Amino acid sequence: MARTSVSNKSPFRTATLWLIWGWLLIFALLPNILVIAVSFLTRDSTDFISLPVSIDSYVRMIDPLYFGVFVHSLWMASITTVICLLLGYPFAWLISKVKARWQPLLMMLLILPFWTNSLVRTYALKLLFANNGLINKSLLAIGVIDTPIDILVVF
Repeated sequence: MARTSVSNKSPFRTATLWLIWGWLLIFALLPNILVIAVSFLTRDSTDFISLPVSIDSYVRMIDPLYFGVFVHSLWMASITTVICLLLGYPFAWLISKVKARWQPLLMMLLILPFWTNSLVRTYALKLLFANNGLINKSLLAIGVIDTPIDILVVF
């Protein structure tokens, strides 16, 4: 059998891959590079960091206080990883073994707790932008407006 060539990529696939790689570079790789670069700069009392490059931050890691915190953090990360693996892999295996019609429901039950953050933010924004919310009450109290503004518009 002849192998098919991959040279006929669709423009959508190419654009998607560029978007994903760009996103990862900007929001994952670049911040990590910046953190590593800043770790070699010197702490300053007037500015948070200053230009003379030094390894003082890494030398201070040998200090028993910082070393203890570092080891404790690694220990907690290891325990968390093991717990996630012990819970995640059996659940993934169970999902793969149930009938196909139950798999979307189980995946929904798995993903549902992650929506809590969005729900809390939505209610917080509603409390801020409502007609009797914090922003309108503050603007009314300082006399900037006479009547509440309809900031939160429901379509």
